[in-house]
Amino acid sequence: MLRLSEIYSSVQGEGPRTGQPTIFVRFAGCNMRCPGWPCDTQHAIDPAIWRFQSEKLQPFHLAHKIKSLATSKGARNICLTGGEPFMQNHDDLLDMIKCIAHPSKWCSFEVFTNGSFKFPEWTKEPMIDMHFMMDWKLLGSGEASTNVDIRYENAIWLKETDGIKFVVKNENDLVQARMIYETLMERGCKAQFWVGAVWGEMEDARLVDFIQQNRMPWNLNVQVHKYIWAPEERGV
Repeated sequence: MLRLSEIYSSVQGEGPRTGQPTIFVRFAGCNMRCPGWPCDTQHAIDPAIWRFQSEKLQPFHLAHKIKSLATSKGARNICLTGGEPFMQNHDDLLDMIKCIAHPSKWCSFEVFTNGSFKFPEWTKEPMIDMHFMMDWKLLGSGEASTNVDIRYENAIWLKETDGIKFVVKNENDLVQARMIYETLMERGCKAQFWVGAVWGEMEDARLVDFIQQNRMPWNLNVQVHKYIWAPEERGV
């Protein structure tokens, strides 16, 4: 069974596929709380909320929902997000993905994950068009020490088409992000990098200055959907 918080159609608001029509599949439950700044999806991470606002579905039934919505909206990008998607049963996730992609690979998948659970082996299979955006938690989030070894292990495995995102709250987070980036480069990480500000805490202009002053090969991550719609609005 898979615990679904919500499913909706919109455009991707961040990362390498910004602007693409996307079906968002938000799973309920997360192993992190990010006490340093309010998570923008409290309804998916707080058990007091998601226990009453989510539903349990068999992989086939959820796959049918996703395919139906994607067909009606003309979307070919499926974003698995949360919460933390890999808190779900890995076998059920694979069954769902196979049901969606069958009989031909008409869509591709991206997973927004905090990277603190080891990625399933099946995500590395070429038959599944799977892309990752790993949200690396920094000191400002209050979750910097959660499963760090696993995060590094996952990050080293990422491909050139995958991404690592740093969400920064303050200057200390920027310094830490650079240190982590340099360590990952030393270990042979091939992923692309993004940096974005905690909403309302830092100016995007400061991030641009940091990128330029330090000659960092990073992309600026701006949550476009929060400029199109109200920042707290759901299902967009």
